Amino acid sequence: MKLCRLLLFIGLSLSVVLAEAAADLPKNLTTSDQIRALEILGLGTSSKVLDNPYPLGGYTGFEVGLTSEFIPMEDLSKLGSKTSDSGEFNYYTLTLGKGLYYNVDTLFYFTPAIQTQKVQSFGGQVRWGFYEASFFPISFSAMAYAGGANFSNLINVTTLGFDLIATVAIDNVALYFGEGRINAQGTFIGGADGITATKETEKQYVTEAHTLAGLNVNIAKFFVALEIDRYVDSVYSGKLGFRF
Repeated sequence: MKLCRLLLFIGLSLSVVLAEAAADLPKNLTTSDQIRALEILGLGTSSKVLDNPYPLGGYTGFEVGLTSEFIPMEDLSKLGSKTSDSGEFNYYTLTLGKGLYYNVDTLFYFTPAIQTQKVQSFGGQVRWGFYEASFFPISFSAMAYAGGANFSNLINVTTLGFDLIATVAIDNVALYFGEGRINAQGTFIGGADGITATKETEKQYVTEAHTLAGLNVNIAKFFVALEIDRYVDSVYSGKLGFRF
């Protein structure tokens, strides 16, 4: 019952806070334009840590959260036929996490259907806490993740990545840092209403290094997390969540 009430509360909150504006996608994208768009949108919408990476706590651990992510649009607006949308692309996702066993957690995220942005994203991650120091409040985790996103039915992306994360936790505050690699594939729709310069549907691939840094603050069973992810560009995100 507690989980149902919490999900209902977050669902009602989303209907109030979600932005009305949708990001415009430039058209007539060349191959190099498509690769740059994939770097911005594909990598930028990949899975984030956005909580204390310390394991949730086996079969009893559960997490639910609301994430807000910001992707700079200035470079995207200069591609192809260009657009006037040079601010930040902001979208929201719901996250559900469950602790399993041997310090293994699974988390899933998706964009709510009521969101007005023309993007749908979804994905998940598996996180394993493999070491905790006895002489210092530091722990290490490994995380594998995969996801996908669709932008206005014109760009479809899939991502796959792996990170190693170090966490320093003191009382109710945790600082975490990570590094890894990420692969992204993008499909750019052609045709009369498409966005490619050739009018043909095309696929592009990128592989990049990924670094991240974040802060998690616990307030009773609630937590607030802020994170910066660096791919080719920097992406900023925040999360309000509840653990029980």
